[in-house]
Amino acid sequence: MVFAVFLASYLTVCVGIVGLIINVNVALAVRKCRNFGYAFGTLCLSQTISNIGNCLVFSFLTGGITLVNSDWHYTYVGRRSGQLLVFFWEASIFAHLSLAINRAIAVNFPLNYVKLFNKRRTTNVIVGIIWIIAAAQALPYSLPACSMQFNPETYTYSPVDSLCGRLVSRYGDLYVSIIVLFTIAVLDVSSLFRLQKVQKQFVDHKSGKEHRLFYQACAQSTILMICECSYFYFSTISDNLWFRFATTTFVWVATHCLDGIVVIAFSREIRRIICRVEKVAPARQLVFATSGAHTTPSRKF
Repeated sequence: MVFAVFLASYLTVCVGIVGLIINVNVALAVRKCRNFGYAFGTLCLSQTISNIGNCLVFSFLTGGITLVNSDWHYTYVGRRSGQLLVFFWEASIFAHLSLAINRAIAVNFPLNYVKLFNKRRTTNVIVGIIWIIAAAQALPYSLPACSMQFNPETYTYSPVDSLCGRLVSRYGDLYVSIIVLFTIAVLDVSSLFRLQKVQKQFVDHKSGKEHRLFYQACAQSTILMICECSYFYFSTISDNLWFRFATTTFVWVATHCLDGIVVIAFSREIRRIICRVEKVAPARQLVFATSGAHTTPSRKF
């Protein structure tokens, strides 16, 4: 099948807009959800904002520019699309890491959790650090010799073929992402073992919610790992342009769309708010619904 740039653009824009709509609804629902504590809810919101950012870039700077005038990709603004995608990607994986740490502490060290996350300032500092790290990771891509370039003819992103480009892409992106995702997996497994142990000792009506949050985390981590492997490894299997597009650009935008879908699929509270089925019950300030860890009463972000 002959590669068609405009068809690839339409696919990217469509998935990006769907992901944008889904994640905006998730963000609004997280703000309204009273079953999330301030810490967990704020970290979820940060993660969702990073998804929104990537969907915006893919929809308007990647697909939109290609459909209007592909020459704009070679302007200063057009060249920033790759840098912005890296920025929001790093913010996304570090937000997932912070959520995994939040869950692990709530499950394994509930008393310490109260001390660490009972203050809003702590959560706000963590969110600030997430976005500072993301900015630091994306900063080198400002340099022409290190930039992430988009090729309208193959509809793929790739670092500049230079020493700086290879170092930033491999060590600053690939290896950091692998370490972060591996850490998330270890934390989630430790949380699961603790949950299983607690469930055997006590009969707790909250265990169903705890397990749903754990499975949600596993699903999201799996999607991120598939995206990372697809972009850096699977894409090298074939030189077919459709295959390269599917395993790089398309899987990247689809990842952030699916991330929002996973939140909706595993969270009954979020579904109720989005569908406006009923009011979310009582303002119980549960963070990971585990071990009685509570946060500050207000849920305004």
